[in-house]
Parts: sequence; C-alpha cells; structure tokens
Amino acid sequence: MNVYCTPQFIKEIEKLQRNNSYSAVLDDVCNFLSDKDISELHQMVDVLRNSPGTYSLNKHRIANSLSHQGKSGSYRCICVCLPKLNSIYLGYIYPKTGSQGRDNLDKKEYKAIAKSIMKAIDENDLFELNIEKKKYSTKK
Repeated sequence: MNVYCTPQFIKEIEKLQRNNSYSAVLDDVCNFLSDKDISELHQMVDVLRNSPGTYSLNKHRIANSLSHQGKSGSYRCICVCLPKLNSIYLGYIYPKTGSQGRDNLDKKEYKAIAKSIMKAIDENDLFELNIEKKKYSTKK
C-alpha cells in the first residue's frame, strides 16, 4: 500500500510532535497503518458517503502510545482511500483530548479536508510516508 501525506498533515504532525504528550504521533500513525491494507481502510466508515468503490474519506482512531486513555482519547486521522491505486492520502490529524484536543469535525470541515486532499493529489503536492522507517519525504 502506498501512503502519502498532504502538506497540512505534515504541518499538524510537526506541531503535535513539539508537545511531549504527542511526540510519538508519527510512530503511532505508522504503527496503525503497518498491519492494515487498503481494502480494510477503505471499508471503514466513509464520513462523506462518496461513490462506493471509487474513493472514501475516512476518519480513523489512532491510539496515542504516550497516553493510557485507549482509542477514545486518541488521535483522529482524516484520509482519502483510493483502492484502485492501492493508495491512502493522509490529510489531517488531531488529538481528541489534551492541551491540543478538539471536538469532532463538522461536515463542512470534512468537505474542506477532502477538497484539500484532492487538490494535493491533482497538483502532486504530497509527501511519501515510509511506514517501516517512520519517515516521510517529498514525492517526486
């Protein structure tokens, strides 16, 4: 599976990593994705209910390894899955609790995230995430 990140996702990751409570966020994302395949990620709840089989905008709960709250107090990761390309595009991440925690996104915010992800795909403005090495690099 190919994993790509938008500039907004990288910005959020770097912002979270500056806080000790969230410093392992990139490791947590990579660990979450390491045992998943695109069909499993695509079949999870499509928050905008787009064309079945084409793509989906998904919200995944990713546990914060530095917290002992389980998935209810975890990160929320918003992404687009494109099963035909065997690719996932990470667009936004936020913690549910803690100093940078926030409430659920509304439908308007989900649509804006979906639009920004699709724009980044169209413009090839993406970073490639190597989940084994837990590092990202500019996509060429």
